[in-house]
Amino acid sequence: MSQTVPKAPLVRTDVQVDGLAVVVISGTWKLHDALPDITVKGDRVKVLAEGLEDFDSSLPAWIYGNFKNIRQLDLSQLPPRLQALVNLAEKSTHPEKSGEHESLLEQFGTWGVESSSSWSRALDHIGQTAWGFLRLVIGRARINWSDFSLQLQTTGVDALPIVALLGFLTGLIMAYVGLIQLRSVGATVYVANLVSLAMSREMGALMTGVIACGRTSTAYASQFGSMNVNQETDALRVLGINPVEYLGVPRILAVTLMVPLLAVFAAFIGVFGGMVVACAGDLSVSQYLTQAVRAITFKSFMVGFIKAIAFGFIAGWSGCYRGSVAKRSALGVGEAATSAAVLGITLIVIADAIFAVIFNLFNF
Repeated sequence: MSQTVPKAPLVRTDVQVDGLAVVVISGTWKLHDALPDITVKGDRVKVLAEGLEDFDSSLPAWIYGNFKNIRQLDLSQLPPRLQALVNLAEKSTHPEKSGEHESLLEQFGTWGVESSSSWSRALDHIGQTAWGFLRLVIGRARINWSDFSLQLQTTGVDALPIVALLGFLTGLIMAYVGLIQLRSVGATVYVANLVSLAMSREMGALMTGVIACGRTSTAYASQFGSMNVNQETDALRVLGINPVEYLGVPRILAVTLMVPLLAVFAAFIGVFGGMVVACAGDLSVSQYLTQAVRAITFKSFMVGFIKAIAFGFIAGWSGCYRGSVAKRSALGVGEAATSAAVLGITLIVIADAIFAVIFNLFNF
């Protein structure tokens, strides 16, 4: 029975008219073989693989050793595994330089490139999320509804204790601060108006949105990041399923539905917390409740409710987005969880400022 003799490692170099040197590698590259020598003139090289049968670590080491000083090296046409090994050899030999060795202009350029890439990924994820919700409306979305009830529970019911605690303390603090100021002008009765209006219009939604970022956004980012590490999202794409639509849309929907309800709950708990302080001082329970009912108008309630819907969507989207683009490592999952909370809280504060301007312009 005849055996196929492995071909020796071969290299061929062609120089194109524009000065680009094309290096073609073929054959079998093993450590025990004599590797060919090569001399390339110029600073632009493109490496191709034609008839490459098999290789071990000798080939990426040979590529890196011969072309490490080339200014413009194109390895895009090589097999993905070979590209990864060459990049690994480069990183292990020359770790990334810290920013303190870069000039201010270089740091600004690096920040610009990274920012543009991050914005493009964010816009792409926003588009996929919007498309997923559109397909949900028309009844054509492929969504994992099996754990939707679990997402509702973890986002809403499980968050009730922390929302109640922080809502109570927030109302208590606001009533205490209000009493200090209003007592000096003999208007302590209006502390109920202050607490009720602030909790229903502003603090209930804002506080609940921040809690959702701390609890839910980080959890979603960790879940999606772990799925990336385990290649579960890749398996969904192979099956023709969009992970953003299948996994992200039900999670974002769950947060968007639960945060407004939690915000209403937090507002009433905050009003109760303010009543504890006010009634322990200058007001009676009936006075406090009368002023609170007068202060909470339907308009104020709707302002807080609309804000809570937007804040819930932001919290859910931030977690899904940061988890989707997380690096495929344990460190990347941790960074995704941290950045999801930071991104969500930042966007919520920005959205709150925009809502304040819009509602003030329309006297709402």
